[in-house]
Formats: sequence, C-alpha cells, structure tokens
Amino acid sequence: MMGNENSQLNGLEIEEKAIEITDFWSHYQATIKDSCRYFSLKSDGSVSVFKGLSVLGPLWTVSTPLEKLSNNLLKYRHPCIVKYLSAWQQRSTFHLATEYVQPLAHILNSQTPLQICIGLNNILQALVFLHEQAGMSHNNICVSSVYVSGDGQWKLAGLQYLCTFAESNVAYLKHARIHRYDKAIDPNEDSHEITSKVDQYAFAVLVEDVFKGHCDDEVPHLKEFKTYCRNDLQNPNPEKRPNLSDILKDNFFNHEFISIYKFLNFLPLKNEDERREFFSNILSHLKCYDEETVAKQLGGLLLSRLTLLDQTARKDVLPFILKPKNDRLQNGESAGFFCLSIFKEHLKPRLLQLFSVRDGQIRMLLLSHFNKFVHVFSHEELARQILPELLLGIKDTDDNLVAATLICLSELVPILGADTVVGGKRSKLFTDGRPKGNLTNSYTKIDNDFYLANKVLRDYHCSQPIFPVNASAPAFEQTITLNERPSPVGGESIENDITIDTQKNKLVESEDDWDDWDNSNRHLVTIDNIQANNYYLKEEISQEPQFTESIQQLSIIDNEKPPTKSALLEKAALDAKRNILDISELDIKNQKIEISKQKDDFDFFADMMPVIEKQKIVTIVENSENFNKLNFVPDEETDENEGWGENWNE
Repeated sequence: MMGNENSQLNGLEIEEKAIEITDFWSHYQATIKDSCRYFSLKSDGSVSVFKGLSVLGPLWTVSTPLEKLSNNLLKYRHPCIVKYLSAWQQRSTFHLATEYVQPLAHILNSQTPLQICIGLNNILQALVFLHEQAGMSHNNICVSSVYVSGDGQWKLAGLQYLCTFAESNVAYLKHARIHRYDKAIDPNEDSHEITSKVDQYAFAVLVEDVFKGHCDDEVPHLKEFKTYCRNDLQNPNPEKRPNLSDILKDNFFNHEFISIYKFLNFLPLKNEDERREFFSNILSHLKCYDEETVAKQLGGLLLSRLTLLDQTARKDVLPFILKPKNDRLQNGESAGFFCLSIFKEHLKPRLLQLFSVRDGQIRMLLLSHFNKFVHVFSHEELARQILPELLLGIKDTDDNLVAATLICLSELVPILGADTVVGGKRSKLFTDGRPKGNLTNSYTKIDNDFYLANKVLRDYHCSQPIFPVNASAPAFEQTITLNERPSPVGGESIENDITIDTQKNKLVESEDDWDDWDNSNRHLVTIDNIQANNYYLKEEISQEPQFTESIQQLSIIDNEKPPTKSALLEKAALDAKRNILDISELDIKNQKIEISKQKDDFDFFADMMPVIEKQKIVTIVENSENFNKLNFVPDEETDENEGWGENWNE
C-alpha cells in the first residue's frame, strides 16, 4: 500500500510489505521525502509506521491497543523508549509513526554479548524511569516489547498494558494475560497480593532469553548475574524481589565497557577533571574490544555534541576516531581507530548528520579533519549533502570558517570536478608555456606540500650550458656572471633547435627570430647565441648600412680562432642593434615590424575605388507660349553653381 491520504506527515510513503504482524498492529517501514535528517540515522527520512487492527476485549473498550500505545509513547519520553513522531486516523485505521526501529527478535542472533549487555542496561534504565519517576508498571516485559533503533540502541515499547501501580491489580493482570508473554508471567501471580513486582520477574526471563546460546564467560560477571536473576528477581515471594534501581548496581552492569558507555551517556553530569581523565585513557581501553561493537554501541556517543566540544576529546580522541585505518602510513602519520568498512557503516551516517549542524565549533572541527574521511563518501553524498553545506559555509562572516571551507572545497575538485564545485561558465585562460621537449613531465595534480613551493632553484633545469672555470683565465673571466635572458612565450623551442644545430655544425634558418630582443642595458646575451646566430645577424644587418662594419668583424671572428669570452662580450655590447626604451616593446603584440614596399607592388584594389560624379543642374524653359510646368529640359549653357532660378511663371 502506497500513499499518504490525510497523513500528518507530508510526503510519507509506506512500504507495501509489513515487517511484523502482531495481534494488535502491523509494522511497516516508511520514508518521508524532503524530511529533516533527524528522523533516521540513514539520513533518508526512514521512519516506522504501525497500523492498528481491531481487537475485542475488556481492556480495549475505550481505545485500541495501538491508540493506548501511542498515547503512552507521547506522554512518557525517555532516551531508552521508542520516540513518538505522529499519529492519525485514516479511514477506519489508526496510524502511529515513530523513529526508525526494527524488532529485536529479527536481529537478536546477530547481537554480540557486549551489545546484549548494553541493550539490557537500556531496558533497565527505561523501567527504572517508569517505576520511580512516572509511577507506572509496564506489565509486559519480553523480547517482543523491545525494538532496536537505527544506531543499534535497544529501546522499550509495548506500552499498551502500562498502568499505575494502583490500577495494576489481580483483575487487571488477569484480563491482560491472554496477550502477555506466558513465560514471563509468574505462575502464582493470581495468589499474590503484591502486584508491583511483576516487571522484576519478567526482566529475569528476558535476560535468560537474550543470552540463550551464549557462554557465561563471554561477558564479565554474566554467570553470577544469571544466578542473581533466578534467585532474587524470580523469587516466589514478591516482597523479596529487589527494586529495579538496585539491579543497576550489580557488577554485570558496571564492568569496563559498560562503564565507558554510561560515562558518555551522562557526560553533562561529569566535571572537567573527570572528563579530562576519561578522554585521556579511553582509546587504550577501547582497543581491547571488538571494533564493530565499539562502533555500533559507542560511535554515536563518541560523535555527540558534548564530546565534539570537549577540549581533551578534540585533542586525544577525535583525531583517531575521524580517520579510518590506512595500511600504508607515511612517516609521522597517526593510525586511525576503525577500519574502513566499519567506518563507512557506522560513523559515516553520523558525519552526514553533523554537517547539517549550525555550530561553528563543530563545523571547524569537521573541516580540520575533512581530508582524512572525505574518501569514505560516495559521489552522490558529496554532491547532494556535503557540497551544499560547504557552499553555505563560505557565506559566513567568520573569516577562519570561510578559509577552512575553501580548503575543503579544493579537496572536492579532484573528486567531483570543477564544474560541480565551482559551477558557472569556464574557459581556458592559461596556456602551457613549457618547452616542447618537457611536456611529458606534467604536474597536473597538486599534492599536499605543493610541488612548486618545495622545489629549490637548483632543481630547475638550466637552459644554458655551464662552462667550466679555466684556472689560467683572467680573474675577470672567472668571476663574470651572465644573466639569463628570459625567452618569450612560445620561443622555447628555438633554443632547443639552436643547441642541436650547434652540435651538428649546421645552421638552419628558423621561422622565428628572437635576436631583436637583445637589451644592451642589461647585456642579456649568451656566448652560444652569438656564435649560433651569426647567420641570422648577417642576414638582417646586411639590410642596414650602419651595421656593415659589424658584419665584417663577425666574419673575421668566424675565420679566426675562437675568441675569449670577454672579447665576445665586448663585441656583443658594442654591436647591440637597438636600445629598448619601453619595456612594452618586449611584448610580441607591440613589436614594430618594418615592411619595405617595393616599387613594382601591384595595387589589387585600384579598380575598386569609388567614382563620384557631379550632379547636373536642371532649369525650366520659359520661351514657349504654351508653357507647362511639367515640360522642362536641361540647359547645357547654364552655370551649375547658379542653382535654381528665382522667377516662376504660372
């Protein structure tokens, strides 16, 4: 059955198949679209819906069992009691919506002894609340009255038989016996005058049922606790049965693991010194237990608001909890606490919920550890849940929060792509200006240490050959240093070509000539370029008379022995072609190119020149007797500059 007619929860979709059918109701799983993530740990709006069935009996004349359960869940709120969400009447069927839960009977076989121990502690806490604070008796403690929430916590339900101690008499219990758990009913219940200790007997039976098939040594003090339940809680004399609050003092509910659980549950009641000591040693204690049990039972408490805000926990606990285990650790890197599979199953849903919390301290904590757990989310979770929350963070007025958010957004770019993270229209604004020979070494991925920031100057490739220092050379030649001329954008390939041609003693004319980039003010000239570019210099300077002498000198240099470096430098300084007065001339777009126009150039646009003729003046003939205004001929003798005549004959 699908639909939400007259539902108080908008967007509710109920599954067709029921997961549980009892004498009083049918239990369905449902989903609320566009709901807040508060309803379920899965962050998908999962809830549980109970549909009431018609029941006859003396206890249900006023209201049905489901209606009574709904009223009691609404009235008695406790962390260990199933959470009420909404109730409504649809046609003749009563509906109850609660938090997402599933019956304990469906998953009891998969529960570990430690989980069962913590679950029994939760049920006992709820019963103590009902007995001592609400003054109510449950009257139906059994496996069918216990449900498990999405985070693995046992919660008490089955409140349809709940009544005050004054109402819990022999007659009431006799009417309710037809639907109660037979094994949890004292055989001598009808003969007892005291009926306020019914829940103690039923709780002892529950302990026996949930630990069936488990060894007594799997949980500390389990054997002694079973003996305690048989001898004290199931005592034939109700007066000798202890109060429920006394059961919590037993060693079975006070061993190390459950003590950690209780401390986290009651963290607001602890002082600062107790919290500091607790969080300083908690990880060493938890390493002795199964990871999945710790994650399932304590994961939510370790990521609770109070834990996230505690300074000691932020320093000693959370850096390990928020990081999955990694087998390949780098030097100095700390190991995580949970393996990746357990982290995804139990902690990831909590993190998705925490990103929707509008608390600056919690958000800064998540952002500081974001790179440790970002890989556990799927692309859909990052795009639909994490990214919108991060984009909201960059609009905050806190500069530190905005800066940390921008860093986390950069972590999402390699995963989701810049189109998803940045959005909008993008275009290619930067080009690759490296030499063609080095294009294979592409640093497209930026690591955490930023490659360029850590690379020293000596690690960069030098484009000019390094000459060995000659011991016999003058001191000037040994100490002189040439500033390397930066090549223009796109001109790197020319230097490679010149180097190859020099090795082969061949000079091949290049399409690009960068010699006119020389700057005599800085002497940005190299020895190899002078020798290799003699051909280009002769080709260009031959067209300019003022450099004829330089050509002859360079020709002499080619035919004679190789000159010294100082001589070549002096020649280069004297024969500089021009002085660049404006640095903008270094830009290719601003270079002045002189094009000599030949005399015999043919003008291809000569016949396309427009011809503009003078307009002819028309005058009216006046020497005809039969004159008509429309009869006129042009007068060839009339001056064109006179214009129109001033006399008109009608």
